[in-house]
Amino acid sequence: MADSVPAPTVPTAPGSLPLLGHSLKLLLDPLDFMASLNELGPLVRMRGPAFTPDVYLVNSPELLHQLLVTDARDYGQARITAGIGSQFGVSLVMDMDFDGLTLFGSHRRHRRAVQPAFHPHRITAGTPALRRAVQEAAAQWCPGRTIRVDREMASLAYRVNARAVCGDTPALDRVTAALAAMSSQTTRGLYWRLAVPQLAHLKHVPGTGSFRRALSDLRTGILAALTHQRGQGAADGSVLSELLRARYAAPDEPLGDQQITADTLFLIWASTHGLKEVLPHLFYELARHPDIEQRVHQEVDSVLDGRPVQAQDLTSLEYTRRVVKETLRLHPAPWMLGRRTLVPVRLGTAELPAGTELAYCTYALHRNPAVHPDPLRFDPDRWLPGPAKTLARCADVPFGAGVRKCIGDALTMNQLLTAVATIAAHWQLRTTPGHRYRPHGRIVISPGPMPMTCHLRRGRASASPVAAPEHGAAPADVQGWRRHAN
Repeated sequence: MADSVPAPTVPTAPGSLPLLGHSLKLLLDPLDFMASLNELGPLVRMRGPAFTPDVYLVNSPELLHQLLVTDARDYGQARITAGIGSQFGVSLVMDMDFDGLTLFGSHRRHRRAVQPAFHPHRITAGTPALRRAVQEAAAQWCPGRTIRVDREMASLAYRVNARAVCGDTPALDRVTAALAAMSSQTTRGLYWRLAVPQLAHLKHVPGTGSFRRALSDLRTGILAALTHQRGQGAADGSVLSELLRARYAAPDEPLGDQQITADTLFLIWASTHGLKEVLPHLFYELARHPDIEQRVHQEVDSVLDGRPVQAQDLTSLEYTRRVVKETLRLHPAPWMLGRRTLVPVRLGTAELPAGTELAYCTYALHRNPAVHPDPLRFDPDRWLPGPAKTLARCADVPFGAGVRKCIGDALTMNQLLTAVATIAAHWQLRTTPGHRYRPHGRIVISPGPMPMTCHLRRGRASASPVAAPEHGAAPADVQGWRRHAN
C-alpha cells in the first residue's frame, strides 16, 4: 500500500504475527476471525504478510454502500481479484480497459453488452430444463437411503450450469466433466492465486498442474460449444449464444471470441456455487427447523397442487423465497470480496490514499448483531416487507451491490427456488445421527461433507398412497416422477 500513516481512528485487528501479519488466522479459521472483527468498529485494518499491503475491512453497511454504490467510480477491483483474472482471462469480474474510458466507464460498457444474456425472460425460459435436471437427479434417491447432499448438489450444479451457459451442444458432456474437474481443484489451484497473485504463474504452487489441465479442458470445451453455437445461428437462448449476439455500443461492434471465452469461463465457474454450496446449507437448515420445513411444504403443496413447478409459480412461493434469502444471509457462497482505491478517498473518518486495499466480508456482515438482530437465528420472516425495510442499505449483500453486483443473481435465485420446490414436493432430508457440521471457508463457503437420509414425503393432499418398494424398486410416485422427468 502507498506509504501513509493510518488514521488513528482505524483499529488494527489483534493477533498479527511478524512477517505473516494476519495471514495465519485467515488460513486456519477465516470465518470466525472475520466475524470477531465486527466489534472493533466500521473499519478495521488487517496486516498483510511481508511485502504485501495491509487491507482495510469494511464492517458497516453504511460504509459498504459508499464503497459499492455512491462512490463506486473511486474504486477498482482489489488485488485478490487479480488472481482470478490471471487464470480465466479479463472478464466482467475484472477491471476492463477500453481506450478513452475510465475503469468505471469500461466496466459499464462491457456490462451493458453482456447484460441481455441474463434478461429475466431468458432465465425463466430455462426453468423447464432446470426442473427436469433436478427431477432426474432426485429420481435416483430411495427412501431410507443416505446420500451425500453436498456431492449430489455439486453434480446437479455442474450439469445445470453447463447447459444454461453453453446450451445444448455436442460439447455439453465435455463441458460438464471439465467444470466438475476444475471445481474439485478450485481450492488447491485457485486459492493461493487469490491470496498471493504473484504466485499465479509459478509452476510449483499447490494444485498447479491439475488445476491448469482442468481449466484448459474447460476452455477447449467452451470453444467447441462456441463453434457449434455460431454454426447454429446462436439461437438457443443460452448465455453463450447471447454473448455471440452481444454488441458494444458506440461504436457498434461484437465481442471477440477471446473475450467471450473469458467471460464464459468465469460465468460458468461462478454460477455453480448457488446450487453447489447454498442448497446443501438450505436443506441442513430445514432439517434443523421442522416448523420452517413444514411451512415450505405447505406452500409448495398449495401453489403447485401436485404438478411440476413452472416459472410462473416462483413468484407465488413467497415463504420459500424468504427461506432462500435467509440461507444466503447465514451461508453466503462468496464470503469475502475486495476493492482498491483509485484516488484518495474519505471512508468514514479515515483518509485513505490511492492504492489502498479494502475488503468486505459478507459472512461477517450478515452475522453482525448491530446489523441483523439475533443474527445466528434462522428466521425467514426477517425478510417480510416490514422488517426488511428497516435494514440499512447494503446490510444484505450475498450478490454484492451497485454497478458490480453479480450479473447472475436472478439466475441463481431461479435455480435455487426451482430446485427447492421440486425436491421439497416429494422429499424430506434428515441429517444423519452424529453428523458434525463443518463449514469451510476458502474461495467460497463449503458446507463440508453433508450426509442426509432421504424420506419420501407422505400425507400430501395431492400425493397418492405409496407402496413399499420391492427388490430395490423405487416407490410408485417416484417411478411416475422418473417417467415425467424423461
